[in-house]
Amino acid sequence: MKGYRLGLTLITVLVVILAMTPSPRAYWSGEDAWSPSFLLLSNWVNDSALVYTGVPITNATFNGLRNLPLSVSNIYLGPYGILPLNLTFDGPYSEDAYLTLNNTIVAEGAYGYVEVIMPPQTPYLLVIARLSSPFNLTLGLTGRAWLIDNHTAELEVVGSNYTLTAFLCSNASLLPLERGVLVKGVPGPFYVSLSLGSTCPPDVYQLVELNYERVSRWLSESREPVGVSSGLAEEYFLSLLVLKDDQNPYLGTFAASPSPLYLYTWARDSSFAAMALQAAGHYRSALKFWTWMAQATRYGEAWYTRYNFYTGAPDESYAIPEYDSLGLFEIGVYEYYEYTKNVTFLDYMARALNETATFQASSIMSSSVHLIPQDLSVWEYRTAYHFWTEALNLVGMYYAEMALSVAGYNVTALEEASSELNQSIQRYFWNGSAFYTATVPSVLFTPSGRLVVPQPEAPYVSSSSILPLALGEGLWPINEASNDVGVVLRGLWSPMVGGLVRFYGDAYHYDNYLYDSSGPNPPWVLTTLFLAYYYAVNGNSTGAERLLSWTLVHSQHGLLPEAVDPNYGNPLPTTSPLTWSSAMYVLTVLALSRPRSAGTYTVAAVSVIVALLAVTYIMQRLGARRVRRLEVPTP
Repeated sequence: MKGYRLGLTLITVLVVILAMTPSPRAYWSGEDAWSPSFLLLSNWVNDSALVYTGVPITNATFNGLRNLPLSVSNIYLGPYGILPLNLTFDGPYSEDAYLTLNNTIVAEGAYGYVEVIMPPQTPYLLVIARLSSPFNLTLGLTGRAWLIDNHTAELEVVGSNYTLTAFLCSNASLLPLERGVLVKGVPGPFYVSLSLGSTCPPDVYQLVELNYERVSRWLSESREPVGVSSGLAEEYFLSLLVLKDDQNPYLGTFAASPSPLYLYTWARDSSFAAMALQAAGHYRSALKFWTWMAQATRYGEAWYTRYNFYTGAPDESYAIPEYDSLGLFEIGVYEYYEYTKNVTFLDYMARALNETATFQASSIMSSSVHLIPQDLSVWEYRTAYHFWTEALNLVGMYYAEMALSVAGYNVTALEEASSELNQSIQRYFWNGSAFYTATVPSVLFTPSGRLVVPQPEAPYVSSSSILPLALGEGLWPINEASNDVGVVLRGLWSPMVGGLVRFYGDAYHYDNYLYDSSGPNPPWVLTTLFLAYYYAVNGNSTGAERLLSWTLVHSQHGLLPEAVDPNYGNPLPTTSPLTWSSAMYVLTVLALSRPRSAGTYTVAAVSVIVALLAVTYIMQRLGARRVRRLEVPTP
């Protein structure tokens, strides 16, 4: 278990650094990143909160972040929005943090042990702690607070157009503050509950038990991870919880990560999150996103790249345009229909599907090169024709043809356009060994005159090519797909720690925008999972499982990051956990389905999950009993 101590030396260094050009290698430490610094938690109905676990990030200021002690912020309640409420613990930084299979966040440090719980379908946020030293907790708010007794405070939370009643309750003593309440934590077990629009919970033990029952029931409704080891199955369930908590429970949007840097809804990342949840059998969560996306404000006939996670409003200033979401919407909606056979859903989505398909067809047929227009695409650093965008649109158009045919639309124009796009991808991207990652318009002078055609632009190879090849299985000649993957592996596999680099010369996380890597070319967990998924759908279960295991080794207690350090292999903490990584993990495990008769692993996996949940539950019950003995009797 990796530890962290913030001493006076580091504080002095940070003060000096603020006046200098960032030098990540000089101040970076690979031992600081094995626990998450941010996690989202949700009651799965209308309430969400961002938990700063108190685990600090080296060079946080350089990365546009700030280190905070254990705290709960961005307390969101639909439809009101983020409430002017926060909980902050007055203590040292945490040394470790993780998400349990009971969907609780645990933080540990010199102060002791703290667990944050939001029982599903309840209005409560519960903090249970076992403290080794006095430890105060402050609730700050905009509004008024008054004590009913020494253990109960009534809160009047005042927003721009609402006033909400809440209650703060604890077995510890409460003291009034000018703008909030102070909870005087003492050594030993104690609890604090925040009730939104409700009175105090009558029994903390019952809340812990209720959380266990409802989380267990939700996990049990998941499609089984057939044919994988117990460790990989455990990670499958944990990844599902990450996806569930990273979804806005009221709107249906997904956060790309709990990290404030990525606390936005990328249309692309969110589509994969919804696809993973529906593949796992959680149709309501996926439905909430697809219906939101169908109604979301568009950038012309396409979608904006990202949206506000809490309001759904588009970010009109960031990375526009990106057109991969067109194909992903078509893939996701048709897959949802295939899983559920819900004709009403398809009828509802048909208009949005038709608008998307019409834009694709008209763009392709009006282009002299018969491609989807240039965009910033998946890595968002250059405008070009990207294989990622073109290929995902091609896959999406085939799905749209089937969906719109079922809905009664004429798809002749779409069929013609998809055929032209397929030919153009072969003409402008395939080089005989691999697909160029991007091409840009170039002027060629021929005997017939001036001709503008797409020409490849360096870097020529990207690991992003793998996923469209896997999603469009059957659209590509087998030799093209396998050859491309071979070229990517030879050129982009990290020699030091394993995993796939995005592209050669990638400086992101090193000296371009983020600075938490010890060197350039960090391997990405996400792109490594692209390869694992490709292996899974092509029957290479051994290769897929090895890569899945690699992701666990480089995770934060099972929480999958965006990327890892190229020299030390630790997770890069500024953007971890990454929602899309969890989605790809779930999709890969489900692609590894095997005949149930060969499923000795299945029985073992389910047994282990049940046992793990039971152990966690027993620990929580014991903790709750200790807390219960300290509760103030209800008057």
